[in-house]
Amino acid sequence: MDIEGAAARRLRHFDRRQPDPGAVVADPEQGYAIQAAVARLRERRGEAVIGYKVGCTSPATQRRLGIDSPIFARLFEGERWASGVTLARERFLRLAFEGELAVRLGTDLPREPDGDAVLAAVEGVFAVIELHHFPYGEGGPSAAELIASNGVHAGFVVTDGGMADLDDKIARLSIEIDGREVADVSGPELTGTVARSLRWLARELPRQGGTLLPGQTVLCGTVAPLLPAPDAREVAVTTDRFGSVRCAIE
Repeated sequence: MDIEGAAARRLRHFDRRQPDPGAVVADPEQGYAIQAAVARLRERRGEAVIGYKVGCTSPATQRRLGIDSPIFARLFEGERWASGVTLARERFLRLAFEGELAVRLGTDLPREPDGDAVLAAVEGVFAVIELHHFPYGEGGPSAAELIASNGVHAGFVVTDGGMADLDDKIARLSIEIDGREVADVSGPELTGTVARSLRWLARELPRQGGTLLPGQTVLCGTVAPLLPAPDAREVAVTTDRFGSVRCAIE
């Protein structure tokens, strides 16, 4: 495959909020090559990478996609919004949402961090709403397509409630769409997913030519489901210790 040509075509369709009807992405490695090439094109036109997202963190999702690890994608400054924002629906391609925990890194991470190194590197944990472009049917994208499409990432909204320390205590997270609770998860798995995602990302990024740096944001995946809701008007994520966040879509 012509990676640079595929990336340029994919970016054109991304800018138009249209699905890319191009060639099938063969495997995850090809997907990461396309993702990186698209990121270079976006950086050349002034868009800044501010961190990463980790997706597909649950074993069940990995089995369904035929992979044996999570995936990662890049975060861009222009796709980060503060809680309470109202976003235009036309900037998204069939919206889906996730409620999850993210971190801000205070220091860099070694390539093989232990638990103490992860705790020391995290400046704080906070709640986010992750938004997705999700123009897929019930089966969703393949793993390779998911990676090439930058994890179907469309941006994220951050809490206005500050940050808390990372620990292994039980935590709770609730998601509401248009005033109705659609997911409620609790337990040590919420913060456990954060630590596992950071350890995996610290190992995987150098293999793909990337590095975790102080000041970066990492969306750490979630045990809550991906929620396709293209007609949603209001989304809220509430946690017991990591703040709350909401946004509106018009």
